[in-house]
Amino acid sequence: MEGKRCMSPDKRAETVRLRPHHIFCSRFLPLGDLGRGAAFGAAMERVRRLAEKEGETLVEVTEGPDQLCVHCTEYGDGRCQSPLGDEEKVRRWDARILEGLGISYGESLRVKDLAELIREKAPLEFCLTRCPWRAFCGVSGAG
Repeated sequence: MEGKRCMSPDKRAETVRLRPHHIFCSRFLPLGDLGRGAAFGAAMERVRRLAEKEGETLVEVTEGPDQLCVHCTEYGDGRCQSPLGDEEKVRRWDARILEGLGISYGESLRVKDLAELIREKAPLEFCLTRCPWRAFCGVSGAG
């Protein structure tokens, strides 16, 4: 994967800014709003469609709230306020996913390269043993 990382993104390509668990998990969670509201469900579906195209769209790995978070009913005051995992917990999940994928905050990668990386690495140990969403997720069948 090292040669495929896009460190100086093409300025013409669309860039989506996502935190690590949205990058990884959007591939495995079921369709719908997941209790996060219709606007979040629609935004998640747009991210999923981009991922399925596996094109030249760039994904910037973002620390903290991202373009999906702002559509969530459990987002407020610039942070995740979910009872399943507040902002501090979510940041720890993000760190585990970063480590599992071997990527860093601020990195920009093409959607198709991220898709390949996720196929290579999934399922992550965290996803199978610690994630509170694992009962809803299809990651255990990945890999």
